[in-house]
Amino acid sequence: MEFIDSFIATGIGSFPHKEEEEAITLILRDFPDIPFWPQLPKRSFLEGMVAQYSEGFPSLRMDQKEQKFWVDTSSGYEKEVERFYESVEKEDLESFRISEDHARGLRLLTDLSQQEEVRKKIKYIKGQVTGPVTFGLSLTDQEKKPIFYNPTWKEILIHHLSFKARWMEKRFNDLFPGVPTILFFDEPGLSAFGSAFSGLNRDDVILSLNECFGAVKGLKGVHCCGNTDWSLLLSAKLDILSFDAYGYLENLSLYPRELKTFLERGGILAWGLIPTSEDIQKEDAQSLVKRFRTGVEILSKEGIDPALLERAILTPSCGTASLPIPLAERVCQLTAEVSKRLREE
Repeated sequence: MEFIDSFIATGIGSFPHKEEEEAITLILRDFPDIPFWPQLPKRSFLEGMVAQYSEGFPSLRMDQKEQKFWVDTSSGYEKEVERFYESVEKEDLESFRISEDHARGLRLLTDLSQQEEVRKKIKYIKGQVTGPVTFGLSLTDQEKKPIFYNPTWKEILIHHLSFKARWMEKRFNDLFPGVPTILFFDEPGLSAFGSAFSGLNRDDVILSLNECFGAVKGLKGVHCCGNTDWSLLLSAKLDILSFDAYGYLENLSLYPRELKTFLERGGILAWGLIPTSEDIQKEDAQSLVKRFRTGVEILSKEGIDPALLERAILTPSCGTASLPIPLAERVCQLTAEVSKRLREE
């Protein structure tokens, strides 16, 4: 699927609001070209980044009062795993649905599909799923060992997330026939890659990501809001690299060969240009447009064709759930304004 637009805006996913109607209002106002469903972790523990996609995972145990969940690998999980693989073999996508308890904002899709004026403006529909590395490092067994390091459970989690993504993409296609889809796999956990505290293996990471990407028919991307080994992501089979351009543009520029190859094969950068920190209070649209142009200059000096950088998406640097509501709304408004200015230049 070819991406032909320049500088259109979308969001990463999370909001600080507790009511989905408030978040949806922002999305329709500021991201009409690429609307997405809002994640509301302050509404419910079940909308946390990992809990949201844990529904249906075999041998999952949850204590909602203590807001804890884990995988019990000690005994008695065989039947649950057997049922899980039966659903995989039958390609029973409904077994992997995300219920309203875990994602109230998903009703946005149904609402949008019924509004003809809104539908006419939509160029893409975006969703997000927690990536296999972040999910597998965060979800532990009863001994608090991350399941990503257990080959049996890593295989299960890759199937699990792949089918969650397939279910979501089918939901998009059923509600919006003919509208291209974008799915981001959110991977903040990759910020730990290469550190002395990380046991991640490069080949394992790339293989896990590629298996998830292979489940998606539309555009697929990775969002990483920290610094990482960008050559790893750029060598994976993704269409969109979503990164914190406000904080880590110069780090990305250290990988010019890999970035050039990615862009020349049709890859797209999603520039997280609008900060989702207190820095948002010192920025305005003019300063952020200037920051984007400086970023293009930095990458151009490394041999990147500026024309390839015009094929871009504008986003906040991360989700906005950690911000007070007024600042989260300012982030959305500035993202839309920067997008508009860049398109008009």
